[in-house]
Amino acid sequence: MRQDDPISKVMRDLQGGTLASLAAGKDSSSQLIERAMRGHSQYEKLIARQPDFVEQALAHQKTYQDLIDRHPAFFDTARQRAEELSLMASNGTFDLVSDRLGAIAHSASLAERMASGSVAGDTFASLVAGRGLLDDTVADILAKRDALAPVMERLQGVSTTTEAFARQLAGLSQAADALAGIVPSRARLATDHPDLFPELRVPTMAEVAQIDFAAIAGVRHAQVDFAERLRTEVLAIETPWVRADRPELALEGYAAFRGLTDLVARAAPGTPRVAERVREEFGDYRKSKPEEDVAEDAMLARGLRLARGFDRRLSSLPMALVGSIFMPFGMTVEAPPDADEDELDLVVATMARQLERKLRAFIAAAMVRSVGPKWIRQRVHSNVREEWERRRQVDVDMGRAPGELFDYADFGDYRAIIERNDNWQEIFKPIFKNKVSIGETLSRLATIRNPVAHVRPLTVEDLLILRVEGRRIYVWIGEMVP
Repeated sequence: MRQDDPISKVMRDLQGGTLASLAAGKDSSSQLIERAMRGHSQYEKLIARQPDFVEQALAHQKTYQDLIDRHPAFFDTARQRAEELSLMASNGTFDLVSDRLGAIAHSASLAERMASGSVAGDTFASLVAGRGLLDDTVADILAKRDALAPVMERLQGVSTTTEAFARQLAGLSQAADALAGIVPSRARLATDHPDLFPELRVPTMAEVAQIDFAAIAGVRHAQVDFAERLRTEVLAIETPWVRADRPELALEGYAAFRGLTDLVARAAPGTPRVAERVREEFGDYRKSKPEEDVAEDAMLARGLRLARGFDRRLSSLPMALVGSIFMPFGMTVEAPPDADEDELDLVVATMARQLERKLRAFIAAAMVRSVGPKWIRQRVHSNVREEWERRRQVDVDMGRAPGELFDYADFGDYRAIIERNDNWQEIFKPIFKNKVSIGETLSRLATIRNPVAHVRPLTVEDLLILRVEGRRIYVWIGEMVP
C-alpha cells in the first residue's frame, strides 16, 4: 500500500474537517460558500503573481513522494516520535506543541538532498525527524545559548524522547512564552534544564595535557612552540567554556581552529593546502549549489553543515569565546567570553555587510572594465536578473528607496557570475586562480544567516566561517583585511 505524502494527508484532513463542520451545524452552507469564494479570489491573485505556482507545488509534492518511496521509514520515524510524545502528554507529562507541517515538509526536502546513503546524510535525516519536537522559540534559545550541539546529539540518537528530556523541552517552551522574548542566562537555564544545557566549566590541567595540540592544529616540528602557546592560551581562559560531560570537544576545537586561522593568515588563499585544510574543517562544498544549504532554522543549518563535513568540535566552541579570542576581522568590540549575544550579533552583521559590499564593488568594477556598462544584461542569466528585479520591487512596494540592480545580489549570485565560463576565462581566472576554491568559499559564505533579514539566530559556525572565508576574500580581491 502506497504511503501518503504529508501534503495530501493535510488536504484530506482539511476537506474532512469542512464536511464534519457542516454536518455538525457549526457552519452554514452559505458561510462555507463565502469562505470558498474568498479562498478562490486569493488563489487567483496568487496565480497572477506566480503563474507557475501549481507546477512548483506538484513538483514539491513529487519530491516528498519520491522521498517516501526511497526512504519509507523517514516519516514513520517522525510519526513514532510524535506518538511517544503524545503518550507522555496524555499522561500529563507536558503539553505537546502543535505540529508544524511546513517546517517538516521543508526539512524533508533538505534531508532528501543529503540522504545519499552516507553516514552524514543519514544522521541529518535523523535530525530532521526529531526537529519537529522543538518549538521554534526553543530552538532559537538553544542557539543563542550555545546549546544546539548537546540537544542535536539527543535528537540524532536512537532513544531520545525520554520523559525527562521531553519534560524539559516543554518547560523551556513554557518559560519562553512567559518571558516574552527575554532569554535567561546560560547558568539559569543549566539549572532549570540540565538535559538541554550541560554545565560549562574550565578544563583541568590534566585534561589540557591529554590533548595533542600540535597534531590537531596541523603544525610542523619547527612550530612545536606553537602548540605550547596554545596550551598557555587555553589555561589562561578563566570563564567556563568546555562542556563538563565532554571537555575534549572544545579543547580540540580550539586547537583545530587556531591551526586553521594561522595557516590562512600565512598562505595565499587559493593554494591547495589552504583549500584542503578549510575543506577538512568546514566541509566539502565542491558539488553544492549555493542555495541548497541555506536554512532559516538554526538547528537545520547546523545539521546541513555537519552533513557536509563541518568539524563538530568547532561547533562545540561557545560563540562569545570565539568572538573574543579569535578576534574576527573588523571586530573591535572588547567582548569577554560572556558577552551579550546581541552585541556580537550586531558586530558580525556589520562585518558580513562590509565584506559583501567590498566583493560586490570588486565584481562590478571588473565586469564594467571587461564587458562594459551593460554587463548585467550580457553576462548574467535572465533568471538571476529577474530575481534581482523582484527583490528591488519589494523595496518599491514597501516605500523604500530602491538601490542599483546589482545591490540585490547575494553570495550565491556572485559564485554564478564568477564561475560562468566566459566571465571566468576572460576576467576572474587571473585573480582567483582556482575556480573550485573560490566557488567553495562563496558557497560557505552563502550559508551564513542573512544579516539584514535576521531569519535565524547567529551561530558559532557563522562566525567561524566569516572569520576564515572573509579573510580569504579580502586577500583575493586585494583589499586590506580590516
